[in-house]
Formats: sequence, C-alpha cells, structure tokens
Amino acid sequence: MIKPKPQGSRPGEILFQRLHILWLIVFLLFVVLILRLAWVQLGGGEKYQKLAEENNFKQIPILAPRGKIYSAEGELLVGNESLFTAMYLETEGDKKEKLQTAKNLAEALDMSVKKVLEKMDVGLDPKGNSVPRKQPAYYPKKIKDRLTEEEVVQLSEHPSQYKGVNIFLEPLRDYREDTFAVQTIGYVRPFAGAKASLQKYKQADNKPEDGGYLDWEQVGMDGIEYSYQDYLRGQHGYKVVRVNSTGKPVEVIKEVKPRPGNHLTLTLDESMQLETEAFIEKQLQWLREEAPGRHRAPNARNAYAVAMEVKTGKIRTMVSYPDYDPNIWNGPVTAEDYKRLTYTIRNGTIQEAPYDARNAAHPEEEYRRHPMSVVPLGSTFKPLMALMALQERLIGPQTIFQDPGTYYYATATPPVRNSSNHNYGALNVYKAIQKSANTFFAWTANRWYRRDGKESLDQFRRYTHQFGLGVPTEVPLKGEQDGSEGYLSESFSPLGAMVLSSFGQAQRYTTMQLAQFTATLAHDGKRMKPLLVEKVKNQDGETVKEFQPKVLNQSSIEYRHFQTVKEAMAQVTQPGGTASNLFQDLPFDVAAKTGTSEQDVPGQGRVENSVFIAFAPAKDPEIAVAVVVPEGGYGSIAAGPIAEKMISVYAEDYMKNSG
Repeated sequence: MIKPKPQGSRPGEILFQRLHILWLIVFLLFVVLILRLAWVQLGGGEKYQKLAEENNFKQIPILAPRGKIYSAEGELLVGNESLFTAMYLETEGDKKEKLQTAKNLAEALDMSVKKVLEKMDVGLDPKGNSVPRKQPAYYPKKIKDRLTEEEVVQLSEHPSQYKGVNIFLEPLRDYREDTFAVQTIGYVRPFAGAKASLQKYKQADNKPEDGGYLDWEQVGMDGIEYSYQDYLRGQHGYKVVRVNSTGKPVEVIKEVKPRPGNHLTLTLDESMQLETEAFIEKQLQWLREEAPGRHRAPNARNAYAVAMEVKTGKIRTMVSYPDYDPNIWNGPVTAEDYKRLTYTIRNGTIQEAPYDARNAAHPEEEYRRHPMSVVPLGSTFKPLMALMALQERLIGPQTIFQDPGTYYYATATPPVRNSSNHNYGALNVYKAIQKSANTFFAWTANRWYRRDGKESLDQFRRYTHQFGLGVPTEVPLKGEQDGSEGYLSESFSPLGAMVLSSFGQAQRYTTMQLAQFTATLAHDGKRMKPLLVEKVKNQDGETVKEFQPKVLNQSSIEYRHFQTVKEAMAQVTQPGGTASNLFQDLPFDVAAKTGTSEQDVPGQGRVENSVFIAFAPAKDPEIAVAVVVPEGGYGSIAAGPIAEKMISVYAEDYMKNSG
C-alpha cells in the first residue's frame, strides 16, 4: 500500500515559503536603513553637516603661462610676469556672511561693493537681493589681480574677514616699454571681456582640462597674439583640494601641473624695427617744423613702412606710426584711454588707420579732415603699368613718345600733366619711369583702351591682382583689407578709369600690399606670402613647427619685360632720377620709384601724400620696402629717406658682402 505525501512537502509550497522569508529579510533591511537615515538627519545631522563642510572638495584651475615672443635675433619681445591674484572659493555661509565678506574685500582692495559682488558671483547685489549667477557656485572666481604687497598681507593675515578668498600666483603678459611693433604683435585681454566679440574662443565647461577658456584667462585680441593664439596658449593644470568651512585649502588631493604655451620666433629684425621707428618720429617732426619751403608738411603726423625679403617673404620691419604702450591693457582702461587709443591701435600697414588727432582741440572732428592710412599709390604704380604695356605689346623698350607736356586723351576732359608741368621731350619707358612722366603712361593706357575697349579694364585688373594689388596679401594678421579699386566705380568712364589708374590716381592700396607688389617686381613676378613668424618652439627649445616661404602665384608677364622695368627703376636713384638724392652711400645700386599722390579730403581740399617703393640690390634684389606718409608731400622728400634708412640697416645686418 502506497502512502500519500504530506501537502507541506510539495516543491511548490517549499519555494513559496522561502520567498516569504526573503521578502521579510529585505523589508527588515529597508526598515533599518530608514531608521538610520532618520537618526542621521534628526540626531546627528549637525555633526555630519560640519564634517561635510570640513571635507569639501574644490578643483582650482592653474593657469598655464602663454608662450613668449622673440625677435628674429632671439631678443625677448613679449614675456610673462607672475603676480598675486585674489581668488574666491564660495563657502556655505549665508547671505549676510557673504555680503560682509564683499564689504571687507571692497575696503581692502579699493573696489566698490557692487564690483566685488559681481566678481564673487554669489547671486547677490549690494542690498542682498538675489541676482542671476554667471557661473556655478563651485567655480573659482577671480576678484583682483596685480595685488600690492599691502593687499596680500591684509588678505593673508585676516582670513576670518575674507572667507573663501585665497591668494594665487598668476602669469600676466609683460610687453616691452619701447613699443616694439606694437600693432603687429597685438595685445591680450581677459576672456570674460573678449568672448562677446571673439567667437573663436570657447567658454570653459567649468573644467580646466576640457580645452575651454576661463573667464580670467588672457587671450589674444589682435595682431600675432590673436593669430597665433593656439600656439601661444598653454594647457592649464589644476588642483583638487579639500577646503575647510572658511574656504581655505587644507589639503591637496591631486595636482596636475600646467603646460606652458609654445614660444614664437618672429621674422621682425629688432635693429631694423627700432631704428626705423625712431627715424620715422624724427622725420615727421622735421617735415612739420624744419623742412624748407614747399616741402614743409605741417600735417605729417602718420607714417607706415614695411620691409619684406624678396625671395622668402619674411617681414623684417613693419611700422604703423604713431604707436602706443600695450601694457595699458594690464590695468583699468578709462574712457579717455579708449578715446586716445582710437588713433593709434589700428595697424595702418594692413588696414585703414586714422589721422593722429589726439592733440587737436576737437579730435573727433579734426581726424575727418585728413587722409586715412590707405591712400592712392600715385606714381609708384608706373612700373607695373610699364610691365603691362610691354606684355600687351602696346610699347617696346625703345618706343618713343614725344611728351607734349599736356596730354589730352579725350575731348571735354581735363588733360594729364606732369609734376610741375614739366615737358620731358622724347620719352621711352626707361626715361618715363626715371622722370615719372604722367603723360607717357596716360598715353599707353589710352592706346590700350582704344584697342580693346572695356575688356582692357578686366585685363588691367587681372594683372594687378597677380602682384597683390586689390587682393589680400595673406599676411597672417586679423583685419587685413585688400585696398580699393576705385577705377571700377561708375564715377569713372572706362577710358577715364584706364588713364587715371595708369599713374596711380584711381586706386588705393595698403602699405603691406605695396611691399608685396614691390617684392613681386623684384622677384620677376613671383608673389610670396608675407611671413611674420619663422619658428614655433616648445619649452625645451625644440622647434615644433617652422614656417616655410610660400609662393602665392607667378605673374604671366614675360621675364624679359621685368629686366627692362627693373633697369628703369635703377635709373630713378641715379643722376637725373626723381630719387637721385637717396642711397648714395650704399655699396650697391637701389631700384626705386617715387610717388606723390593727390587726394581730395572734406574740409581741406586737395592734399599730397608721399609714397615710395624700392628694392636692393638692384641687380640681385634681397629686400623690398614700401613707405607711405599721408600729407607728406613729395615721395622722395618724406617717404624716401625712411626707405633709405630701412635698406641701409638691412644691408648692415644681412648683406655684409654685398657690393
């Protein structure tokens, strides 16, 4: 007989009993956890809150120093100095405590309470009202840099009055006092004031290692500081610290050291740059006060000069005068400072810069009565007009034009005259360039238009672009302008446009464009990209990048025509030439072209700008220069001596064996 199994011993019932036991255990664990949390909150809350405050962890960024900038010879141009900075690490105090800290800081640092609260960014105004925060509470805030010794002592010796305030060393940009190529080098500003206008800079995502920018980090705003920001900027480090209830670090948990930025070696030559700057200042003063007779130029206050190596494109000198002290950006800049900077901060060699009206009774009105830095290039265009005429077979090297003194190219149109109404008699292209005969080039332009009609203007423009006129030079600086091709305006008839532009009166170009144009002439039509930075080196002195010469294009004009024009330009500095007073002490011949461009300006009428281009040695060119002195008068009188100075210094530094 088989006995039945007891019901409680069935497998399903056994499993069910075990699940009940498991759920009971889980329930009891939850009860214990809830009771523990209740005790922590109700019984031991104050103790654990205090421990949390005492063991508060903060991540503090450590700014990386920017890379240094050196001249071509290795002389330091821009460095850094370490200065004390007050940083705020927000504590858990209440509104009253934070307001009191702000008041104490305002008194100690000679700042307004409103300004301190803005820097602290604790979400309060001076009346204790809530305002929006700019950054999360745990984000370190910079209160003030460049602390004095007294301020450092005050903050350090009375920590209870400045809860959350810590003193750190910070690298700040340090520029030379001699204002070396100031507009070309540029300047830096804290990111907080730059991010609105410079979209290429990315806000930090509250972590220094994410590649973003910190509010108090210095970033390039102009010049080389801006263009080479990615090279100059280092990689920030950080510290993870434990701070106490007053926000003071008591233990460093982790530290990642910053990696400084790379150093730049420029192509700018220190002696050329400084000597040219000093010479320009004296030359302008001489023009205003001592120049004889009609050469006196009372409004000559600005000058722009560029020296460019013919075969490499290296810029050895780049002067935009007047200049200013870039260290002004390291302190508070007043409204009056900004007004004065308006007349000096722009780099007039690559863009329009205003007349220096700082000392005028009404500067805002006075500067409008004078030319900007981009002026008609005048007769310095004639070598290119000669090249085009030769290439288009409008003339040959020995084609004779009988100068009438007054050339009528169209009825009911004012005639073209030479300077001082000279009549040069029989002219070929050599003598026309040597004497700077407007009539000869107007005649060639007239022939071109009569032959090809409006197509001549398109051909004319294509040629000029091959030499960097009317197109960007590609100099690695922000804000470069490509000049003004006024001859394309509807205010000119096609024939009038051709004639007036043939001797440089219907187009305007920057000094950098003129320098590149001159170097292209000297290099037989090979246009080089301007180089300002030669090498990038890391902190160990190792070269991480070297910028090589770059050919932008080759002119379609035949080689033999360049030889004709270069020979003619060499005659400009010989007896009978318009620059025969210059370059006589050099051991080699210099090829040059003078320019005196006329310009009508509101409130003053017609003025004369001094323009000058040259390259040397004439037979095997190494250096090309361009100089513009608005309202300077004759090219050989105002701008020419500046060009002579640049070539002379270059010869001493780089052409020891030239002859």
